[in-house]
Formats: sequence, structure tokens, C-alpha cells
Amino acid sequence: MRFLFSIILIFSIFWIENSTAQTYKITYQRSYNGNVIENQDNTIVFANSDFTYITSEQIQKRAKDFPFEETFVDRKKENTYRQIASVDALQSFAFLDTMSLKKQSFTFYDEQKTILGYTCKKARTIINSNTIDIWFTEALKVKGSPMVLGQNLGLVLEINRNGNSITQATKIENINTKKKLLQIKDFSKIKTIDNLTYRDLLWKSRFTTLAVFEDEIINFSDESKSNDSILRFANGTIILKKIKFPEIPQGSQIFAELKTQSNGDAYDRTGSVFVIPTDSKTSFLDALEKGIKEIPLYTNGNSKEYRGVIKTDDYTPIIELMSFFTPFGIKHFNYIELKNKKWQDSVSYRQDIS
Repeated sequence: MRFLFSIILIFSIFWIENSTAQTYKITYQRSYNGNVIENQDNTIVFANSDFTYITSEQIQKRAKDFPFEETFVDRKKENTYRQIASVDALQSFAFLDTMSLKKQSFTFYDEQKTILGYTCKKARTIINSNTIDIWFTEALKVKGSPMVLGQNLGLVLEINRNGNSITQATKIENINTKKKLLQIKDFSKIKTIDNLTYRDLLWKSRFTTLAVFEDEIINFSDESKSNDSILRFANGTIILKKIKFPEIPQGSQIFAELKTQSNGDAYDRTGSVFVIPTDSKTSFLDALEKGIKEIPLYTNGNSKEYRGVIKTDDYTPIIELMSFFTPFGIKHFNYIELKNKKWQDSVSYRQDIS
């Protein structure tokens, strides 16, 4: 099982003395279907003639949960940018891209509109069936965008995806003072990897894996016995393990994942992944340990009796998370050769159970 997990951020920001480059700080806010997204971490862009730096409000305040990602566009090296993923306070990795910005293509329109007092031009592109309108200004003589898309157009003040998802600038500040300006972290201390590896590591870092069973056999056998960690019932066709979840933040995504392999069974069989709630006086575990009559009886008028299917003051039914079946022969009979056929080593099931 996997779930999004929050960690308190510890992050250092470096500063330098005043630069000759005119530097702006732009704050962006996201909305959907005309409604501002609640509790969002606003995107922050720093832009001058030397660089564009994409970060966020919470990162600047050192209050962002791990993992998080930032982008640095090097204006001194045409079409070059880095994306940096910080997995925790000690581990970061990055990839360097010199091609993507060059490949971006747009259709330009004569339409104009004013955002924060600046006249903006319109450009459009289509990516994976998404129509994206970008409004940018050239008045400030700097380039930047709240995402990689549109970095070379000018200063992007609005990105409208499909007419309903909008990222728009809400504030532009000239942060040039006689005191200090933001400096990007030292890239020489960050490991650079290829794009696919970077994306894979960033995706995996967003999840915590809670292993339940590893290579356990489920079968019907008089020899099936419980041990200190795994309980076996119904002659080994039901296996249970008690686990404890860390606190899961509101809004997290939770997935159940199961892999099955055959140990020589001659049939396909159905299965269920379920949890037994322990918030009531009686649980399904009582039925397994003491007998089916330990849990409530339900009748629906057809002269048949059903136990453990309804909630009462003293009993909460099991919660099924995912159904599956065991395909015949997978792995065990993989030695059998068929022309143009390749056997899989296992069969995977994955379900969002949030």
C-alpha cells in the first residue's frame, strides 16, 4: 500500500549582494472553473536578464512539505534549464535540459489584454489534446513563466488550459534594492541524472510504501498454521496481518497493490483484499477465531441467514479494498513454450482506495 506522506521542511536559501540585473518577483495564483483553489501554495517566479527561477511561497518561507521541485532557467545559456527535486533536507537531484524550450511552438494572435497594468499578447499551443493559451508581456524586458512552457515568449502573466484551469499573476514586485537579492543554490553540489530517471525518482519519492505480505502462500491445506506475525484461517485460504498506519494527512492518495504468482494450482481462483475494523466490541476476527455465530445475523425474508454483513452498535463489517483472481499457471508453468507467446512472471493489481 502507498500513501502520500508529509514531512516538515528544512531548507536553506542563499543570498548575494545587489546585482546590476533588474530582478522581478512575480506571484501566481491558480483557479479552476472561476474559483480560486483553496489552501494552495502560490507559485513564485524570480526573473531577470540572467535567469528565471520558479519556486513557491511555502518554499520561500521554509514551510514546504517534501518532496518538492524547483526550476532554474539559465538565460546566459540559450534554451538551458534545470529542474531540481528535493526529496528531503539532505537529498536533492536534478536534470539538465537543452532541447525542450527550443522545441516549443506557438500560434500567435492579435488579441491583447491588460493584466496588472501590463499589455499582454496571446500565444496558443496544443499539448496532448489540451489547448493552452498563454498571455505574456514584453514591457518589463525580462522572460519567465510559472512553468517550463512559454519561458522564451516574454514574461508570462497568465496560462489558461482548456478555458477552465488558469494560473495568473497576482503581484509583480521589483526586488532590486541596495541590500540583497536572491541567489540560486549551488548546482555543483546536486547530482545531475537523466530525465527519465529524474521523473521516476521524483514520482516514487512522493509515496511511502507499507509492505503487508511478502511471498506468502495462500492455499487450502491442513498444514497451514499461524505464526507470530501472520494468522491463517479456513485451512490457509485466509491470511491476516496486523499493521499500523502512520498518520495520513487529509487529501492524501492511498493505493493498494497486489502481485500474484502461481505455485502450480490447476484453477483460476477469486480473491479479496480487505481490512477488519477494530472500532467496535466485536469484529470479523472474532468469527474467524471463535466461530461464525460471534457476529450479527441478518435475514432478508428468503429464509436464508447472513452473518457479518451489517453494521450494529457492537459490530463493524469488513471493508473490501480490492478484488482479484489468480490466473492459472503464471510463473510455475512458464517453462512451456508457445510460438510468439511470452509468459508474464506475475500479475499485478493496483487500486486507488483513497
